[in-house]
Order: sequence, then structure tokens, then C-alpha cells
Amino acid sequence: MLRLNLSTEPRWLDLDHGVRLLVEPLTTAIMLAARSDPKIVAAAAEAESDANHSNEDLARVVAKAVARITVKDWEGVGDEDGKPLALTPEGIDA
Repeated sequence: MLRLNLSTEPRWLDLDHGVRLLVEPLTTAIMLAARSDPKIVAAAAEAESDANHSNEDLARVVAKAVARITVKDWEGVGDEDGKPLALTPEGIDA
């Protein structure tokens, strides 16, 4: 069953393998903020001018921009040696 929660407070989202993300709810305001991300603007311009640029490429750029805005913390994310990593925009993109 899908249960809708209309709270605007960040919530922990439990993923698999002991990973949790503290995320803000996805709102129209967040999507508008993501649209102004320089990487999205550049990818959209490239998609318009390059027939080989796929919608999947643009979707990946958008997803990363939204994640950088909405993910506020994480647990269970580590480096190759298992050492916990701090949340960074580069880590989210990875």
C-alpha cells in the first residue's frame, strides 16, 4: 500500500543494505530550484543542439540536481574501506 504523507518536514528514507537518507519532500519549489541549476541549464541547451544527446542524459542531470537539493544527511554510506563518508554534493552525484 502506498501511504501519502503530506508533511513538509524532512524524513528518513530507509534504503537497502543499511543505507538511510534524510530527505526533504519533493515539492514544486524544489523542482523549480533544480531547473535553475547550471548543470541542468547546460544539459538542456546541449540536448536542444545535439541530436545525439538523449533524454536519459538530461534525466540523469535533473535527478542529481534534485538529490543535491533534497538529501540533507545520510547513514550507511562509506568509502571503499567502509569508512563512513560525510554527505557532499560530489558524493550525492556519485
